[in-house]
Amino acid sequence: MTIVEAIKQVLSSNKEGLTYPDIYKKILEKKLYSFGAKDPKAIVRSKLRQHCYGVDYPSASPTKHFVSDGAKGNRAIYKVWDGKESAKPKASIKALSTSEAPEEVIDKYYQAHIKNIENQIMDGIYNSDPGFFEKLLLKLLIELGYGWDKNKAGIHTGGPNDRGVDGVIYEDQLGLERVYLQAKRYGKSKGIGPAEIQKFIGAMNTKNADKGVFITSSYFTKAAKEEANDVRNISLVLIDGEKLSELLRKNGLGVSIAENYKTYTLDSDAFKDN
Repeated sequence: MTIVEAIKQVLSSNKEGLTYPDIYKKILEKKLYSFGAKDPKAIVRSKLRQHCYGVDYPSASPTKHFVSDGAKGNRAIYKVWDGKESAKPKASIKALSTSEAPEEVIDKYYQAHIKNIENQIMDGIYNSDPGFFEKLLLKLLIELGYGWDKNKAGIHTGGPNDRGVDGVIYEDQLGLERVYLQAKRYGKSKGIGPAEIQKFIGAMNTKNADKGVFITSSYFTKAAKEEANDVRNISLVLIDGEKLSELLRKNGLGVSIAENYKTYTLDSDAFKDN
């Protein structure tokens, strides 16, 4: 079941409508969807807005399932849209604080948008299967410039008998230079400890490997980071969930650009009579 389907099921049982925090609570109570991202309430709110009738912006969905009473913040009440066309509420521009320039407001909301998208990326990862996660990370390493060929350089080796390695990137056509991948799709509350770092180092030693990347959807403990820093004769890079979502976004994996906006600054020289 998707998040949108879970929201529809909750609202179908609550004809009077609910706020997005209440919808989130009902989803958890009914065990309709398993969240993994840091801010699951924001995920619910985002999906409501994307599919809300009368709410239009570049990344909004053309398919509408919900309707809102238009109230602000947590007080907005959402219901299942009956499909009937009506006068859409007009968007209004909030008055800016006298201490904030419009450019400051744009930047602030842009940063919030980036965090929201990265949050959704991680939620998608948590609800995928481990094999997909490992293959996605191989694609990411290829996009980052590793591997001699985009379609042939990444080899997925993960599985019951992977011997501690989930993937290999061949940096040259003969495979003389390789980057080994370890992937752990853990929940946000379960960190990677030093024992798992040691296990990966051991797997690399058996292959005489000197380059490795350990990527997790969660985080690395302080002891795990120290273990990676202390290793000799191996270049070992650790990437946690926060960095992973940023890299996926920046490299266009799991996201697409909905709209580009330009901001302007005044060219003072253009108003001078030379």
